[in-house]
Amino acid sequence: MFNFLKYFYCFICFCLLTFFLNKNVAANSNNFVSEAKNRDLTFSSVRSLKSTINQFEYFNFIRASIIEQPEYAYALSNVNEKDMMLRFQKRNRLPNLSLSIINDKVIDRDVDDLTSIRKRQDDSFDVVVEIEQPIYTGGSISSKIDIARSEFNLSKTDKESSFSNLILDANRIYLNAIKSDLLYNYGNDLLNELNPYLDKVKDRVRLGISDPIELAIFSIKYNNLYSKVQNLKTLKDQNIGIYEYFFKAEFKDVSFPEVFVPHIENSRKISYEVRASELDYESKKDQVRLTRSEYLPQFGFRTRYTNYDIDDSEISDSDIRGGVFFSAPLFTFGRATAKISSAKAKANATKMSIDIERKADEVKENELVNVVISSLNTRNEYYRSYLDTKEQRKIIGDRLDVVSFSTDALANSYIEELSLLENVLETEITLLHGYFMFLHQNKELVSFIGVQP
Repeated sequence: MFNFLKYFYCFICFCLLTFFLNKNVAANSNNFVSEAKNRDLTFSSVRSLKSTINQFEYFNFIRASIIEQPEYAYALSNVNEKDMMLRFQKRNRLPNLSLSIINDKVIDRDVDDLTSIRKRQDDSFDVVVEIEQPIYTGGSISSKIDIARSEFNLSKTDKESSFSNLILDANRIYLNAIKSDLLYNYGNDLLNELNPYLDKVKDRVRLGISDPIELAIFSIKYNNLYSKVQNLKTLKDQNIGIYEYFFKAEFKDVSFPEVFVPHIENSRKISYEVRASELDYESKKDQVRLTRSEYLPQFGFRTRYTNYDIDDSEISDSDIRGGVFFSAPLFTFGRATAKISSAKAKANATKMSIDIERKADEVKENELVNVVISSLNTRNEYYRSYLDTKEQRKIIGDRLDVVSFSTDALANSYIEELSLLENVLETEITLLHGYFMFLHQNKELVSFIGVQP
């Protein structure tokens, strides 16, 4: 009994130890994942400078803003047009039913009724109902349907590409506006903070503590910062104006988006341009078939019902006629060969353009991958440099009353801090926009944002 209790006690201890170890490992794992996500979360390092929003809020804003853009409306109307054309071409397989009324009256007649072989009654008021059904057209109907289908698929690709490009435009306009607004406000605060130092440097020169050259150099650096801030103000007004025109909303309470950017690598997915070239090639091949069909036999059947002289109540003559129609070109003196060869040449040229687009796609995707990876690797270094410069600038400013104080170093620290902050924001924008462009290149941006164009 004692041994049983001992073993049972050991078993309970083992279970508790395993539970706490697993819990600790899971917690460490979650912390690692959380740290990894924070590391690849755009604009997470600038939360102390300006508020941020999560990617779901940002995507909702983007979606709501681009639906009403004229580019998307045009692409949508183009899809509707191609859809109607495809339906029209499919209906060419159906028979043609026509109705005609022939009202033929004699205006002037110089015929001897007794000796002429012309019929005695030249006036007519007939009704003709005709149905015609093509059986073989050389493949022209099928070719036209395939061409219309390719154009319809191309219009859908263009619509999705247009929507994806609008997402890129919206993202770029949004980020440029908020970046320029933050940089101007930050630079203006730095300029206001540097203003009192200018008076202090003048006092040091007046008291003979500093050389007048120091005041001249400090004034030059101060004017440099002032000019930079004024340029930032102009850029801010311009970007905010574009923002309000594009989004049809006032630039107010705008926050940086925090979007998780994973580590990416080259994929084998094709771009919109490659897909468009493939569809264009399919259309050109169908055009060759259509051109060839013009010089192939065509036949079908035709039935006609005619009711003669319907205005004559005493006569009710009618007949039904029908038969097979057939046509085939015999000799075109080389025109058929030349026209078909021209269509084939166009198709071959389009096929070569597919390889060109694929090459351009691979180069562009490789470039975007390098841009995103480079931004991921350098964003933290830029931010650390910015924080260090900001700290050193405060230290330099606190040593104003020391004889060895460097006014040139103080002014440079202000200019460098603003430049580093600009690099930080530009790197974050390059990271997010580069990732969006990578998704666009692989036709995944629209689904990533969460819309169905």
